[in-house]
Amino acid sequence: MSRYKQFDNIKTSIKKRNYKAFFFFLAFTLLIWSFVQLSKTYEHDVELTFEFGEIPQHIVLDNKTKKVSAQVKQTGFKILYIKLFNSTIELNFNQLDSLSDHYSYSLINNKSHIAKSLNLSKGEIEIGKDSFQFNHYKLSTKKLKIKPNIHLDFSKGYDSITDFVFEPRFIEVSGNDSILKTLEYVTTKEKILKEVSDTVSGHIQIQKIEDISINYLVETVSYTLPVVKFTEGTFEIPIRLENKALENKLVIFPKTVKVNFTTSLSNYERIDESGFKVVAKYKPSEDFMFLELVEQPRLVKSVSLENYKVDYLIKK
Repeated sequence: MSRYKQFDNIKTSIKKRNYKAFFFFLAFTLLIWSFVQLSKTYEHDVELTFEFGEIPQHIVLDNKTKKVSAQVKQTGFKILYIKLFNSTIELNFNQLDSLSDHYSYSLINNKSHIAKSLNLSKGEIEIGKDSFQFNHYKLSTKKLKIKPNIHLDFSKGYDSITDFVFEPRFIEVSGNDSILKTLEYVTTKEKILKEVSDTVSGHIQIQKIEDISINYLVETVSYTLPVVKFTEGTFEIPIRLENKALENKLVIFPKTVKVNFTTSLSNYERIDESGFKVVAKYKPSEDFMFLELVEQPRLVKSVSLENYKVDYLIKK
C-alpha cells in the first residue's frame, strides 16, 4: 500500500473517532443539563382525572370521571412523573356527598387525600375549584323468575317429580322501568346432563338478555333437582261427561279408560284412582267424543290415556 493511501486511511479514522466523540459528549451534556433542570423546583399546571368506582347498580351517574386543573409546586422530575403516570385518582362512591338532586365531591375538604394520592404534601398543590358535582338517576328494580335451560337424560327407571330448586329463588335486576315491565323471567345458560340416576346439584350462570341494558345483581345461582327410582302404574278411570246436563241424553261406551303414569317408588302407595279425572267432550258434529285428563295427582309424571276417543249413543 502506498504511503499516500496509508495517510488517507489514518485521516479518515481520526475524523470518524472525532465525529462519534462529539455526539457522545453532546448527548452527555444534554443529559446533565436536563437532570439539572428537572431537579429544580417549579410551579406547573397539571390536569387531574378523578374516577369513581364501586357505584351501586341501581344508581347511574351522568359521568364517572371528572377532570380538574391543579397547580403543583415540586421538582421537574415529580411533575413529569405525575403527568405521565400518576394523574388519575380513584375514589369510592361512598366518598361522595349526597345532596337533594345530585352528588358532590369537595376538593377543599379532601385536599389532604388528593395530595397523598399524588405523593405530595398538602402545601404543594393548589386545586382550581372547590368541588364538582355528579347528576344521577335511580334505576327501578325487579325480581325475575329463573327458568332452567338444563337438559336431562335420565338413566332407565329414574326421573324427578319436582322442578329445579334455585338459590336464590329469584334474580333481582335493575334498569329502566319501561324495560323491566316487559320482563318476567331469566333463563340459565344451557347445560346437558346425561345418564342421570341421582340427585343433581351445582352452580350455573344466568343467560344475560342480549340487546337489553339491565344490571344483574346476581349472575350465578345454585341448583338442585332430586332424582329417584321410578315405577309405572295403571288405573281404570271412569269417564264423565263434561256437560252433566247431557248425562240423561247420552250413553258412552266404554265407560272407563286406562290411565298410565309413572311415579317414584316411595310415592307409589300414595297414588289412587280418586286423584284422576277424565271427561268426554260432546260435539253434535262429531261421531265420537274426545277424552281429556283434567285432574291428576301432583306426585305423578308422564301421564297418558290408553284411548283419547269414546263412542256414544243418543237416548230416545
